[in-house]
Amino acid sequence: MSASSRAKGATGEREFARALEELIGIKLVRNLEQSRRGGHDLIPPQDAAGPVAEALGRLAVEVKRYASAPSGSVSKWWLQAVGQGEAVNLWPALAYRADRQPWRVRLPLAALRPDLYPLWPDPDLTADLPLAAFASVIREAGIPARPCHGSSPAAVFAKVRGGRPSLGAPSHA
Repeated sequence: MSASSRAKGATGEREFARALEELIGIKLVRNLEQSRRGGHDLIPPQDAAGPVAEALGRLAVEVKRYASAPSGSVSKWWLQAVGQGEAVNLWPALAYRADRQPWRVRLPLAALRPDLYPLWPDPDLTADLPLAAFASVIREAGIPARPCHGSSPAAVFAKVRGGRPSLGAPSHA
């Protein structure tokens, strides 16, 4: 990766971190380990505490800032974010913005609704949120911890649902 490409990436990361800080009060910082070992771009600062910091700490945030963001590129970036999240057992989060467009953040649906974890292996089951909606999720609802490697989706689903029928299953009372 060229020096100018790294500088452009760092500029996009700082821009996203500032925009998110205005909405949630915590500024994500650059993950300095990303260039050495590969990995996601932004992490909460070490001194951050509380539910907002905890929610942010459950995400592997990848930031992309380009002149355009065609769906093919966004799909490729998302697969990169998924791989980075898998490597550290965090939920992937892709923050992206094209020129003259607002920031958007893509998350797996299971990060918003833990009962959907059995569907998580399908990388197309996502939610693309405007930045303000993403900030609301972080502030108000939080992000659940991602189940550990090796947890079967069925076991996680049963634990999350507490033996209750799923949304679409008929109730036999």
